[in-house]
Amino acid sequence: MTAPPEGAHAPRKPSSKEMVLRLVSHHGSVTRAQLMDLSGLPRTTVYDAVAALVDSGAITTAQAAGDGRGRGRPVERLSLNPGRAQFLGIEFTRRATRVALANDACQLMGVRGAEEPSTAGWQDRVRTAHRLARTLAGGSLGPGSVKGVGVGIGGTGSVKGVGVGAGVGGTGAARPGPEVEVAHLVRERFAAPVRVERGYRLAALGEATWGAAAGEPDLLSISLSREVGGGLIQAGALHRGPYATAGELGHVNVERENGRPCHCGGHGCLETVASSQAVLDRYHACGGLASDIADLAVAARNAEEAACRVLAETGRAVGGVLAALANTFAPAVIVIGGALTRTGTALMDPLKRELHELVVPTVRPHLSLRAATLGTTATACGAVALVAGTSAANPA
Repeated sequence: MTAPPEGAHAPRKPSSKEMVLRLVSHHGSVTRAQLMDLSGLPRTTVYDAVAALVDSGAITTAQAAGDGRGRGRPVERLSLNPGRAQFLGIEFTRRATRVALANDACQLMGVRGAEEPSTAGWQDRVRTAHRLARTLAGGSLGPGSVKGVGVGIGGTGSVKGVGVGAGVGGTGAARPGPEVEVAHLVRERFAAPVRVERGYRLAALGEATWGAAAGEPDLLSISLSREVGGGLIQAGALHRGPYATAGELGHVNVERENGRPCHCGGHGCLETVASSQAVLDRYHACGGLASDIADLAVAARNAEEAACRVLAETGRAVGGVLAALANTFAPAVIVIGGALTRTGTALMDPLKRELHELVVPTVRPHLSLRAATLGTTATACGAVALVAGTSAANPA
């Protein structure tokens, strides 16, 4: 099994066209000279990227007012093409809304986010998403310009509203639930087909398309944070299963005897062992004083016995689950992220050892363990990839 040093796997670098597109999206209207200053790219590279984006219709040019000098080449300003079809990815979390935008060539144009009060209702959150999307699109979203919207939401269990909004996505009937309300509000606001999906599952698709595993058609993703979740990509496609429960890694049983109760109704789930709060609870029961994961990471770096013991137990539990899944699905890459990974080698070294020991010899040489690279933008990026049709095996 190949496992690069922790955090050593660099994300895929954006192409010059992607960099230029994102800068135009962020700044709204820029000149080629400004793009050279902002990007640090050579003049020829910027001019070639702009020419390709103009030819594809992604951006438009217009002579800046007052720039006609009667001689020489007029100064042109570059803007996103308001008539170009676009895809949106939205993530709703307890305290934030994030939006990613891609054009119909599946080029990621940028991600924006805004903090939200935990009491904000869905209508307010959708309005925030629309405001962020307009900003990303250069100030406006023309009628019919949005071809599809992917939405990632958290919470335990399957997302029942997938397929709501014919034209993009599945056709299964939706049962009542918050996902149906979200889909209706987003579809009404953006006048576009909508797909709603489990947030952690979309984070896997984001990492497979633009992140740590870009270009890899088969991967497993796990996040260790307030919840434990994950996703499975097989042959470049997001795997959901017939009941939309595939990837619920947090609810794999790891403690058959004396397992702690889980909010899913079971006992001894991985989430009761490897979520941030579960780890802190066990640590405090051992007499530890760290108040949060950041302080726990410091305690582990200082070789505090309680911190190292609890994190080692957690790492072994996670490594055992990942090994079982690797033996079953044989992914080329396992991507691991989430707040708990900030505790560093105290968690990751036992995890890697357990994974190495339990993965069968035929799988071990082909398996790569990588640190997630998209951070908090992973779900929004995965949501836009879901509706833009961007293949995990062939990212834009």
